[in-house]
Amino acid sequence: MSIRKKLRREEGAAAVEFALIVGLLAILVFGLLEYGLAFWQVQNLRAAAREGARVAAVRGDGDAIRAAMVDAAAGSLDGGFSYSPSRACDDTTVGQSVTITINNGSLPGSAREAFEVSIPFLPPIQLNPSLEGTFRCE
Repeated sequence: MSIRKKLRREEGAAAVEFALIVGLLAILVFGLLEYGLAFWQVQNLRAAAREGARVAAVRGDGDAIRAAMVDAAAGSLDGGFSYSPSRACDDTTVGQSVTITINNGSLPGSAREAFEVSIPFLPPIQLNPSLEGTFRCE
């Protein structure tokens, strides 16, 4: 077989094309997974803040608010976090809004780690979401 015929053969071309594309595909897939996990964590924490605001709106005390938030967080929170209510609900605040804000700095390490989206071959992306829930005082 002559050298010219050997050079025109296309055996292995698909493997070379795959090798060129697989890196970009890996970045895309792992980036989607990392972002999805971070989004899930943020949604869990926002649901916890909403639940805390709901309990605060019906005049729950601090322990009831914290317990409701931990229960609603789907494992994202433990008891060692801090939150700040905008006001306490009582007879004078009926119809006004109460907002519960979870302080990002007080979150457990696993929750804070989820806010760093780490995509292969790219610098990490740090998310700083606002974690608050608002309800009207009843």
